[in-house]
Amino acid sequence: MKIFVTGARGFLGSHVVDSLRARGAEVHALGRQDGDLREPDIAEFRLQEADTIIHLAADVGGVGYLKASTGRAFQDNLRLGLNVIRAACRGNCRRLILAGTPCAYSGDAPLPLREESLLAGVPSGDTGSYGYAKLVSSLVARDICGMHGKQTVTVIPSNLYGPRDAFDRERGHVVAALIRKALVAAERGDAGFDVWGDGTATRDFVYVTDVAEGIADVALSGQTFDGEAYNLGSGRETSIREIAEVVAHAADPSLVPRFQADKPVGYKRRVMSIENAAAAFGYQSRTALEQGIRQTVEWLRADGDRVARWAAEDMPAQEAHAAVTA
Repeated sequence: MKIFVTGARGFLGSHVVDSLRARGAEVHALGRQDGDLREPDIAEFRLQEADTIIHLAADVGGVGYLKASTGRAFQDNLRLGLNVIRAACRGNCRRLILAGTPCAYSGDAPLPLREESLLAGVPSGDTGSYGYAKLVSSLVARDICGMHGKQTVTVIPSNLYGPRDAFDRERGHVVAALIRKALVAAERGDAGFDVWGDGTATRDFVYVTDVAEGIADVALSGQTFDGEAYNLGSGRETSIREIAEVVAHAADPSLVPRFQADKPVGYKRRVMSIENAAAAFGYQSRTALEQGIRQTVEWLRADGDRVARWAAEDMPAQEAHAAVTA
């Protein structure tokens, strides 16, 4: 069986590829250098031989990035999704696995979020355009691919963290952004680091390899899928204050998070039920939050001068000027 993974050199994609290969699967890893999947002919050419497609390629970032890029987030992700669906229908694909997002749930969906609530209300808020694009892709795949005899299934990772994340100042996910800030503060001897929001917002944080294992289980499963969606999270509601404190302790126990109540945080509360995934294919979130954060910090620090480079990049302009002219 030939499994093609889009976004295979990205954060989640690289871990999914590792998990599949560890199980002996034949994996074809597609990244940006293999062609722009926003072009339908390129998508069809690259994916025509796939027996299973795992579509993880996306234009995504943290809430700040999505708030500033609403049009792009919608257009690029919808184009990616529709082109992969088209390629799956025209090629050899037997099973198409799409990565969804918690942003596809409406702001007033009851907690914990359950898959049957996906069509109750509409995505909204700072991340709503991204959520719309991913939700529409899943619905189109279910209906169109079903007409062509193709299996489809959507997996919905919650807030991922772990090694190989982008840790980008502009597009980083919340945990990656906090870890970067904390490590830079420790490197520079600062007393603390800034955290967006007042700390009361909650999320469902899950270690990336736990989700990667779940996606590999779906890809290799012998069961038949017919458009189902499955949440892949931790099933635990964690406040931004708690995650900031765990990150601070892992970076330097003396650090103190400084909360900025005027900054955007997206939805106030998010946590997902993982009962359906557990029942369908035995999904579990095995990595405790403190363990996962510690492993991520250790992975970053193992790369000699990475944190020192960040400290130089994140230096305020006036300090950078003083350092250059000193």
